[in-house]
Amino acid sequence: MEEAKTRLTIYLIRPDQVGAFEEEHKKPGGDIRALVDLDGEFLPFPSAASEPPWVAVIRSALKDPTELALTGQSPAGLLVVRRQANTFVMSFGHAWQKLKEQWLEPDFGLRVALNAIAPNKLIEIRAEQVFALWHVASERAPRASFVDQFGVEFDRDLLASLEGIPSDKLFGDHIRGGTNLRLDLPFSKLPDILDQAATLFQSPAYKARWPEVGNVSPVKDSQLIEKLEAQLDTEFVSGQAQARLVLFTPAQRRDEESQLAHYYVFGRMLKNPSTAPYLMPGSWMGLLAEKGLKPSVETAKSSRIHLLDEAKEKIKDYSVFDCLCYELPFEGRAYILSSGVWYEVAADFQKRVNQGLAKIPQPNVALFPWDGIETEGKYNLGYAAGAFLHFDSADVIFGGGASRFEFCDFLHQESKTLFFAKIASKSSGMSHLVEQVRRTAELLFSSDQAYRKALKKVYKKYHPAVDVGWLDSRPRNGDWNLCMVSLGRAANKLPFFAKCALWRTYRDLTERGHVISFVAV
Repeated sequence: MEEAKTRLTIYLIRPDQVGAFEEEHKKPGGDIRALVDLDGEFLPFPSAASEPPWVAVIRSALKDPTELALTGQSPAGLLVVRRQANTFVMSFGHAWQKLKEQWLEPDFGLRVALNAIAPNKLIEIRAEQVFALWHVASERAPRASFVDQFGVEFDRDLLASLEGIPSDKLFGDHIRGGTNLRLDLPFSKLPDILDQAATLFQSPAYKARWPEVGNVSPVKDSQLIEKLEAQLDTEFVSGQAQARLVLFTPAQRRDEESQLAHYYVFGRMLKNPSTAPYLMPGSWMGLLAEKGLKPSVETAKSSRIHLLDEAKEKIKDYSVFDCLCYELPFEGRAYILSSGVWYEVAADFQKRVNQGLAKIPQPNVALFPWDGIETEGKYNLGYAAGAFLHFDSADVIFGGGASRFEFCDFLHQESKTLFFAKIASKSSGMSHLVEQVRRTAELLFSSDQAYRKALKKVYKKYHPAVDVGWLDSRPRNGDWNLCMVSLGRAANKLPFFAKCALWRTYRDLTERGHVISFVAV
């Protein structure tokens, strides 16, 4: 009879954190069950029977509520197995909540999956978008597919997890890797699986089959991490960090069971806590102000954030530091803090991006310098006369649901240059800039005449004396120069992921025959 398969969720404890893990969970007198054929133990976490919160709601709708009695239990456990120099932990039930982020190899499952899955056998990719508004995007194919059929941009996104069909049948029919490794296999194969997973984790072979991956990797040098955190403290003191940081639930990178939080509690979890619907930096700043404290790495590590479900029951809690997302330039290199882990941008990738930026030409039209104070709107108003036409906030109403699109911020008629201006002090500003350029390139030069008809109405409203006959037919790619304008920052001074977006936009649109330029004022 064929052995039944078991869902295995496997973590690898970092060698320097094994002691911290064991100190937390292998206390004298604790419930520790030795294994019979493996070097390790099982740590059970029993659960008392309780009534789910939704039962009271159902009971209120019943004619005779006294007859409804429903209780449940959620036992869990951690299986610890040592294989040579590696300490693996398998989570069952909700026991993964007992694992601290800093104990784990953050890319263990991902590295194994990259080495186990061929690029044409992908089923799902989850990526963390670190460029503008920090978020996780997931794409799933109906069948095993090539990597280029997914919309992940590896020079912009931090790969969170990968699912596909492994080449090695030892791993079964499917494998999924993020921080942990997930597979469904007979339990008797566990020793072989762990040994092979350890080998694949250490192997750099994935770099040859996945040349797109590896631009961003975890920092493991403890001395470098100390320097990065010291630099972050410096930016907290200057106020620079407060303006640029984002808070983001680390569980979304852990790829665990769904932890959709409906409410957040900052600080102590009181009986009737004050909840927040969003994970906003201002909530943490307010908590620190109440205590007379200032933002720092230390206060971020000591402050707690509690996640609550829709019934305001606690799901899990994290330190603020575990939720910090921050892009940090340091000693000529680019680093990212995410889920309590520092990541480093590969030097060769950083060099390629900088070399690509140097190739972007400037427009033939000279622009006014920005004074560093004016808003984008006020700066753009300076081009409301003379050889320029002003279009900022002159939305083109087009498409379903009366969607609004900005044509450009201003244009120069004689040189046929469309200008798009943004204050690019952080990556989100550049995100808005390149997306506006992409949309205009897509719509203005489309074979569909509908957008150009809508644009003619905008011309008639704001510039009625201007000849718009050129909009009666489809312009050719390259007829107009699409110029991105950075207010206040040269290309080489932009945040790194803003540089990536600028480089990619220039490369993609020029390949389609568009004329693209960039200038800082």
